[in-house]
Amino acid sequence: MPSPTMDMDVDLSSLPLAFLESYPFPAFVLVTSSSSRRPPLISRDTDLTVRDAVSPLSGPPAAAPSPVSVLWCNARFRAVTEGRPLAECAAPAHVQHLLAWAESDDEEAFAFEMRRGALLLAKTSQPVPHSHAKAYCIITSVRASDAPATPSGRSSMSTDISYFSSVSASVGASASAADPSPFSAPRPHRTRQGSRTTKPVDAASDPEQLLELYDWLANTSLGPREQWPDAIHGIIMIMMRSTSQDALWLGPDLNLIYNKNYSHLTDHPNSWGRPAREVWAAVWDSLGPSFERAWQGESLHTENGLYLYRESGSSNTVVERYHTFSLISLVSDGQTVGIYNPSVETTDQVIAKRRQETTRDMSEHLLVVRNQKEYYDGVVDVLSRNAHDAPFVICYRVEEGDTLELTLEAQVGVPPNHPAAPPKLTLPLPGKQANFGPNTDRLSSPTLSAISHLSSGSGGHRVTRSHDPHFWPIAKAIATRQIVIMENCSSLVQGFPIRQWDVLPDSALIIPVCSDSSLDTPCSVMIIGINAYRPFDTVYEDWIQIMRAHFTSSLMSVKAYEQEVQRTLEKERIERAKSNWFQGAAHDLRSPLALIAGPLDDLLRTQLTPEQKHVLGLAQRNVGRLQRLVNNLLDFSRIEAGRLEGRFVPLDIGRFVQDIATLFRPAVERLRLKFIVEIEARETLVHVDPTLFETVLTNILSNALKYTQHGSIRLRVAYTDYAEISVMDTGFGIPQAELSLVTDRFHRASTALGRGTEGTGIGLALAKEIVRLHEGELLIMSKTANESADSTHGSTFTVRLPLAPKNVRDDAVDSDFRSAFGAYGKAVARDAFEWAAETSNSDSDAGTANESVNGSGSGRSDGFLFEKSDQLLLVDDNVEMRTYIKSLFSPYCKVIEAANGTEALRKAIANPPNLILSDLMMKEMDGQALLENIRQHASTRFVPIVLLSAATDDDTRLRALMAGAEDFMNKPFKPKELIARVHLHMQMGKKRATLEALFAQREQEIALLSDYCPSGIMRADKNGNMTYANTAWLAYAGMPAHEDLNRWPQYCDEETRTRLAPIWQDILTGDKRETDLKWQWANGRSMSGVFIRLDKVHDGMSGILGCLTDMTLQEQQLRDSERRRIEAEESKRQQELLVDLTSHEIRTPVSAILQCSSLVKENLMALKEQLKFVATSPNGFRPTPELLKDLDEDVEALESIYQCGLTQERIAGDVLSLARIQLDMLSLHDVAFDIKKEGRKVFSVFASEAKMKRIELKLDFGPLISARGITLLKTDPVRLGQVVTNLISNAIRFTASSDRRQITVRFDLSFVPPHDNSCALPDDGDDIAASALGLGLGEQQQPVPPPEDTPVWLFVSVRDTGPGLGPKELGVLFQRFQQGNKMIHTRYGGSGLGLFICKRITELLGGRIEVVSELGHGSTFRFFISSRTAAPAAVPLSPPVAPSPTSPGPPGLLAATAAVGAANIATGVATVNASVPPPLAVGPLNVLIVEDNIINQTVLKRQLAKAGLSCDTANDGFEALQGINEAYRQSRRAGAVTRRPYDVVLMDLEMPIMDGLTAVRKIRESEANGTLSKQLVIALTGNARQAQIDQALAAGMDDVVIKPYVLPDLIQKMRLAVQQRRLQAAQAAEDD
Repeated sequence: MPSPTMDMDVDLSSLPLAFLESYPFPAFVLVTSSSSRRPPLISRDTDLTVRDAVSPLSGPPAAAPSPVSVLWCNARFRAVTEGRPLAECAAPAHVQHLLAWAESDDEEAFAFEMRRGALLLAKTSQPVPHSHAKAYCIITSVRASDAPATPSGRSSMSTDISYFSSVSASVGASASAADPSPFSAPRPHRTRQGSRTTKPVDAASDPEQLLELYDWLANTSLGPREQWPDAIHGIIMIMMRSTSQDALWLGPDLNLIYNKNYSHLTDHPNSWGRPAREVWAAVWDSLGPSFERAWQGESLHTENGLYLYRESGSSNTVVERYHTFSLISLVSDGQTVGIYNPSVETTDQVIAKRRQETTRDMSEHLLVVRNQKEYYDGVVDVLSRNAHDAPFVICYRVEEGDTLELTLEAQVGVPPNHPAAPPKLTLPLPGKQANFGPNTDRLSSPTLSAISHLSSGSGGHRVTRSHDPHFWPIAKAIATRQIVIMENCSSLVQGFPIRQWDVLPDSALIIPVCSDSSLDTPCSVMIIGINAYRPFDTVYEDWIQIMRAHFTSSLMSVKAYEQEVQRTLEKERIERAKSNWFQGAAHDLRSPLALIAGPLDDLLRTQLTPEQKHVLGLAQRNVGRLQRLVNNLLDFSRIEAGRLEGRFVPLDIGRFVQDIATLFRPAVERLRLKFIVEIEARETLVHVDPTLFETVLTNILSNALKYTQHGSIRLRVAYTDYAEISVMDTGFGIPQAELSLVTDRFHRASTALGRGTEGTGIGLALAKEIVRLHEGELLIMSKTANESADSTHGSTFTVRLPLAPKNVRDDAVDSDFRSAFGAYGKAVARDAFEWAAETSNSDSDAGTANESVNGSGSGRSDGFLFEKSDQLLLVDDNVEMRTYIKSLFSPYCKVIEAANGTEALRKAIANPPNLILSDLMMKEMDGQALLENIRQHASTRFVPIVLLSAATDDDTRLRALMAGAEDFMNKPFKPKELIARVHLHMQMGKKRATLEALFAQREQEIALLSDYCPSGIMRADKNGNMTYANTAWLAYAGMPAHEDLNRWPQYCDEETRTRLAPIWQDILTGDKRETDLKWQWANGRSMSGVFIRLDKVHDGMSGILGCLTDMTLQEQQLRDSERRRIEAEESKRQQELLVDLTSHEIRTPVSAILQCSSLVKENLMALKEQLKFVATSPNGFRPTPELLKDLDEDVEALESIYQCGLTQERIAGDVLSLARIQLDMLSLHDVAFDIKKEGRKVFSVFASEAKMKRIELKLDFGPLISARGITLLKTDPVRLGQVVTNLISNAIRFTASSDRRQITVRFDLSFVPPHDNSCALPDDGDDIAASALGLGLGEQQQPVPPPEDTPVWLFVSVRDTGPGLGPKELGVLFQRFQQGNKMIHTRYGGSGLGLFICKRITELLGGRIEVVSELGHGSTFRFFISSRTAAPAAVPLSPPVAPSPTSPGPPGLLAATAAVGAANIATGVATVNASVPPPLAVGPLNVLIVEDNIINQTVLKRQLAKAGLSCDTANDGFEALQGINEAYRQSRRAGAVTRRPYDVVLMDLEMPIMDGLTAVRKIRESEANGTLSKQLVIALTGNARQAQIDQALAAGMDDVVIKPYVLPDLIQKMRLAVQQRRLQAAQAAEDD
C-alpha cells in the first residue's frame, strides 16, 4: 500500500502495530482531520489536556471531501486490495462514505462495499501525538468475503474439547461435593492480599460502563487505568466496537475485559476483571498452555474449536458449540502486557455441514440399494458415521397381517440382545386414520430445553411426543404416521455404549417411514437417539424430516424394485417350466422315435418283399414327420422363451435359394406342376442363419406343394431396399378373413381343412418368428376362387430381409453348421416326394426320386478298428434304449451298462472305459452333470464322451460341447452313424490316452528334475506374470510356498528392486535372446541368473524361462579371501611396525648399555692399573679427583644401565600383554592390598629417573585415603601398577624436554561411580553414600572402616607439564601402534602399545581411561576402576608376591607363603616393607644353578655367593642330574659328610643336550622310585606366556620365576620355600 502524501511527520509509535499485524482479519489506519468528540477511553497519562467541553480532536469541518489515505495496513488488508490504493478498490462514492463514517461519531459497524466484496468495519480513534487537529482512525474488519488464508507463520491451538460454564456459578461460590459434573467446577475468587471484596455491579451493566466503574486498583494487579499503556487503550476501543465476541486478558493474572457480544459466553458481569484461571477454572488445564504460549509472544489461531457450555436456567443443560478464535499477544516497550482474544461462533455452520454430509451420504448410499437388507445396512452404515446426531439407531421392518409383526433389521450403538431392541415385536393393528391435528404438548426433557421450545412453533404440527419412559412409543408413531419424541428414555438405554460425548442420550425419536398424509401402515420404523448436547429445535427437526423423506422414498423404491424382480423371477420360472416341459416332452417322444426309427432302418436294409418295404417305408416316413413336428415345437418354444439366437453369416441368398429349390424340384415335377425359379443376379450378400432360414423356405415351399394341385409354383429372388424371396403358387388360396390368422400357432386355413390336406398349423408360425429374428417380415397375399372376379386363385408368401450387416459370431461358420445345411430341407423334400408318389401311384418313380434325394446308399460296413478289449460305458435310464444300443456295439466291443449318471460315474472311476455313451436327460445325475464330474476326476478326465439327446436347441448342444463332450447326437439317430462316430472318438481317445500318459510321465520327470534341481528355475508368460517357480527358487528367495509368485521382486533387496523394473521390462520387450542378471535377495543370498526369451528361441513359443545359481558361497569365499588378504596385509604391516618399534625401543637402551658398560670398563681398567701401581709403590693409596670423578661417572653409567633394563622389561611386558589381549588370555586376580603402599612403590620406581631428568614428582592421596584411612582394596594390583607405570613413564618421556617439569600422581576413592562418560572424580555423593553405609564421614565423627566388599571406585590421575596434545592426536591416542603423529616417535620414542594396553586393562577392571589435554598446557591422563574394600584382616602382614605383568597367572606353590611385600617386578625395584619382620633363619643355602649361558651363570653365582649362599653350576640338564645324584649319594654316606645335598635348584628351561623340562621330569621319576630325596626346583626362564608357565608347573617345577628378576626377591623366595619345606618335614616327623 503506498504511503500517503502529507506534509507532516508521521509518528506511529503510539499505535499497537504488532497487534494489528497479527490481527486475523484485514486492518488499516487512516488519519482524519475533522473534529470529533474525544473517546472516553483515552489514556489519562498522555501529554494532551483533557477537557470536558471541547475535544482535543476538535477542528473545523472539512470544506470538501478529501481523498482517503491509508497510513498503514496489515498483510491481510494488502492481500484484499492487492497492494492498490483504496480509491482503486472501491467506487468513489463508497470511498467518501468510508471517510465520512471514519470522521463521524457513529459507533455502529460500517459495511464497506469494495469491487471484490464487502468488509464489515469497526473503528476506534486515537489522537496523533503533538497534533490537536488530527487523529488516527484504526479500522478493523470482522468479516471479509475474500480474506486470505491464515499465514503460515501462525501457530494453531489445540482443538481438544473444552467445557465452559457460562452462568452456573457465582463469584466465590463452590460446587457441591455431591455433583461430580465437570460443568460445575468451583470458581474461587483469588485475591492478591488476603480477602478482597468485589464491587457489586448490576448484571445488566454494559461492558463500557463496567470499564469506567470497575475498581481496577482494588480488585486487580493492573493498577489504575491512567497508568495503563497506550496500546491497551487502543485495543479496548477496537474491541468494544467489534461485532464479534472479543475479549482482552490483561496483566500477568490475565484479568478479563470483554465486549457486549462476549458477555453471552461467560458469567456476566461476575467474570469482569477476574483472572483467566478463575473465569475458566473448569478447563484451565487445557486452556492454560495456550495462554502461556500466547503470553510468550506466539500468535495462536483455532478454527471451529469444540466447546461444551452449560446454559443458564433450571435445566442446567450442556450445549455443543464451536468457535473460531485467536490469541494475540500485546506488547508494550518490549514486554507482553496482555492477550487479545477475538472470537466468532461457528456452531450453526459446523453442525449444518455435518448434517448435510450425512444427508448427502444417505442419498448416495440409498440410491444404489436393491433390496431391503442393503437398505437397512446402508441406513445404519451412514448414521454410524455421525455419532453426534445419531447416538444410537434401531431399525424395524413392519409386516401387516392380523397383527403388526416388527422384525429387527439393523442397529448401531446398541449391544446385541439388549432388551431395548428385541428381535421380534407384535403390535395390534392401528386405525387407518392418520393424526394431522396440531401438537399442543410442550417438551420438558433437559436436552429439549433451552431452544427446543422452538419445535412447537412452525414445526410443531409434524411431531408428537410420549411421556411413557418404559418402552418405545412405536404403536403411537405407526398410528399417527408422525415422528414421536420420547422425552425420557434413560431407563431403556442403560447399557448402551457411549459413542459420543461422555453421556448417553436421554431422549429419542421414533420415526415411521412414511409420509404424514399416508393412510397405509408404515413399512418400517426407526428409533434414533437425540444429540445430548444439542436442543431439538426447528433446524434439528427439519433435518430429521429431510432424512425421513429420504428413508421413505428409498424404501418405496426398494420395495417396488423387489416386486418387479419377483415378477420377473416368476415369469422366468414359468418360461423355464414351459421349456422344461417341452424338453421333457421332446425327450419322451424322441426316445421311442429312436427305438422305432432304428429298427425300421435296420429292417429296411434286409431282404423284404415289396409289400413289406412299402409298409415299413410308410412307417419310416411318418416317424420322420413326427420327429420334425417335435423339432418344430421345440424351436417354437425356444423362440417364445427368447432363447433362440441366430448365427448370422453373409450368404449369397440367390445361390442358397437355388440349392433349396433343387431339393424340391423332383417332388414338384412328380405332381406335374411347373416349377419356375427366378433369381436376380446380384453380388450382394445377405446375413442370415442358414439353418433357420432353411426351415423358413422349406416350410413355405412345402405349403405351396401341399396346397397346389394344378398350375405352377414360382420361386423368385429380387432386391430392392431389401432382399425379397417370394413363393407364388396357384393353389386353393386363403380367404381374406383368415390372412391375419394364418401365421398363428396351430391355425389351419379352412380351405386346407375342407380338402383334407395334411398339416400341423405350426410351420408358418415358426417361419414368421424366424423371419422376425432376422429383423425381417413375412408378407402374405392370397385369394380364393370365390373371391376372384376371374376365378383365379393362389397365394404369394414374401420374405423380406434387410441388407444391413449383422454381427457375425465366431462359431457361426463352424463346420457342424455347414454339414447340417440341407438336412431339414432334404427330409421335407423326401417326404413331399413320397407323398407325391403315393398320389400318382408310381412306386418306381418314387424309388428313383428317392435315389435322387438321398444319393447312392451303401450297407453297413464292418471296416472298423474296434478291439474286443475296448470298453464302452452305456448310460441311459431307458432300458429298451440301452438294450437296443448295446445290441449295436456288442459285436465290436465290451459294453458296460449304467442306469443313471451316479452309477456311471462310480463305474467309470473304478474302471475307466475307452468311451462313455450317455443320454443327456436322466432323473438321477443327468448327462451334463456326469460330463462335468468325469472331466473333474483325474482318472477319467480324458475319457471321450458322446451325448445323446432329444433336445435340439443350440444352447444345450453348445453347453455340452463347452463342458468337454467329444460329440453330441440327436435322437432319433441312425445306427450306422452312431457306430461310426463312437468308433472315431474311441480310437482318438485311445491315442490321446496314450499321449497323455506319455506326456504325464514326461511332465512328472521334468517336474521332479525341476523340483530337485539345486538351481532355481522359473517360468513366466509373455506379459511377465510368473507362472512357476521350483523349490530351489522359493528357498533362495525365502518365499513361502503359498505366496503369490509375482511378488518375488518384493523379496529382493532395496538396490535390486530399484534397478530390476527397467531390466525386467527390457527382458520382456527387448531384442535380447538371453539376459544375464545378478542380484541379491533380502535374506542376503546372492544370485546369478539367466533369463531366456522363448519367442527368440522358436517362433511358436512365448514367455520367459529363467535359471538361477546361488552365488552366495562363492561371493562369501571371495569376500573371505579378500578379508583374509586385507587382514594378512594388516597383520604383516602391524608385525613390521611392531618389529620396527620394538627394534628401535630395544636398540636404544642396548646402545646406552653398551656405551655405559664401555665407560665403566675403561674406568675400572684405569682403576686397576692405579691399584697395581699402588700395590708396588711404597706410598699409600690416595684417590685423586680424577678418580673420584670417574667413579661418579661409573655410578651414573650403572644407573643408566639399570634404567635401560627397566625400559626393556616394560617393552617386553607390553608386547606380551598385547599378545594376551589379542588371544583373550589376559587374566585378572583380585588381591587385597594397601593402595597407599602400592602407590608409593610404583612412585618410587621412577624417583631416580626423575631426579636424573630434573623432574619434580608429586604423589597425592584423596580425602578418603589420606584423611579417612580407607586404603585396603581388592583388585589386581599388578595390572593396576602396570597402568600407572605406563602413564608415569609416558609423562616422564614427554616432560623431560619441557621448561617446567612437574608430574603429579593422585589416587582418589569414591563410593559413587563417575558421571556419564567422564573419568573425573564425582564432586558430590560421597557423604550421602557414606552416611548410608554408616561410615561417619562428618567433621565431628570418627571414621568407621567400611564393611568388607563395599563397592568403591578408585580414581587415578597423572598430570604433567609436557607439550600437550591436539585434537587430531587425541582422536587416535588409545589405538594400537598409534602415537598421534610421526614426529612423536621421532622425538620422544615409544612403542605405541602402552596406552592401548592401559585402555584394555582399565576396561577389564570395570573402568575406563581418558585424557584431557591442550597444546602447550600439558596433559592429564585419568582413569578409574571398580574395586571393593578389604577388611584389615584380609591383608596379611607379609602379603604374597603378586604376579608380574610378564607372569599374569596365579601364584605358584611358593608364592602363597612369601614373606615380603608385593614387589612390582615390572619396574624392577625391590621394595621390602620395613614393618614386615624378616623370615626365620634357615642357614646358608646350597644352590645348584643350571644355566647354559655362561655370563648369566657366572653373574648369578657371583651375586648369590656375595649374599652368603653356596653355589654350584651346571651347563645343561644332564650335568644337573649328575650333580644332584652325586650330592645325594655323598650325603647318604656314613661318616663325615663331604658334600651337602642341594636345598634349591635354579633351572633354566631352554638348554642344549637336555632342557629343563626333561631334567625335572627325570628328577621327579627318581623321587618316585626312592632313589632321590625330594628336590626344590625353581624354573628361571624368559618364556612369559601363561601356557609356557603352566607347562613348566605341569612338568614338575615347584615355581616359575620370569627373567629379568629382582635378586633380593629371588633369595627371599628361596628362603621361604626352604623354610616351608623344613616345617612340613618336621610336622611329618612329629606325626610319625
